[in-house]
Amino acid sequence: MRPPIVRLAAAALVLGLTSDRAAAQPQVAHLSPAPIAAAAGHPGPLIIEKEATSELSKGFGTPHWAAGITSADESFGHVAVLLVDHGSFLSPRMVEPLRAAAANPPAAAAAIRADLQGQRERATLEADRRRLGEQIAELDAVVAHGPLTRRIDPPFGSSPAATPAPAATPGAAAAPVGYVTLLGFSAAGATCVAALPSPDQRYELLVVAGGSLEGDERKPNPASAAYEQRLREHPLDVTEAIARVVYGQLFGAATAR
Repeated sequence: MRPPIVRLAAAALVLGLTSDRAAAQPQVAHLSPAPIAAAAGHPGPLIIEKEATSELSKGFGTPHWAAGITSADESFGHVAVLLVDHGSFLSPRMVEPLRAAAANPPAAAAAIRADLQGQRERATLEADRRRLGEQIAELDAVVAHGPLTRRIDPPFGSSPAATPAPAATPGAAAAPVGYVTLLGFSAAGATCVAALPSPDQRYELLVVAGGSLEGDERKPNPASAAYEQRLREHPLDVTEAIARVVYGQLFGAATAR
């Protein structure tokens, strides 16, 4: 049997390690609104509030917490930030279609358009046909400016133009990658999600931006006109830019690993 002082020291070490691991989890309080507004191209100010992990958020994985980003004047499209378990969103079942869509953007766009067009032709209500027609128009507007799904290479907490992906080391395991993709459409335009694995691969950061899937609508004003246009035409760019800034705020210096 170990002497009591050794047992106590071992227990203290275990408790210390547990505490360190718990403290290492990034929190909502680490988010700063001004850099997020700048990344989105919105004049601000923005408001960040912790939110309940609703059934909607649970559809994106196994959440540890969720936060919402809004503006008091309602000109900023609601952004949801979620910290989820690693692999609970970017599972093999999810990654395969994302990888395929990113590899062949025209085919991915054509398949979604054909599906929407088929739904429109089968719709019996004029309101449904009108809604689906609007979604096809939104889809065409997004496709005109870029793909619907894009791979994001590490490091994640930086501008893609400023920091190229590091060269792969022969024989080394492939670095985890993220994705940004279009989820769907509402009256407020396209809704996109960016998913980025944490440096230690314990978590995934999800940022959902654009038109609200719950039906909330923005109230644009002259000050937010440039943001509104960018969000309508380049929703993936806006979502990825926000996600990169949020990633840097939550994971800090670890983003360069």
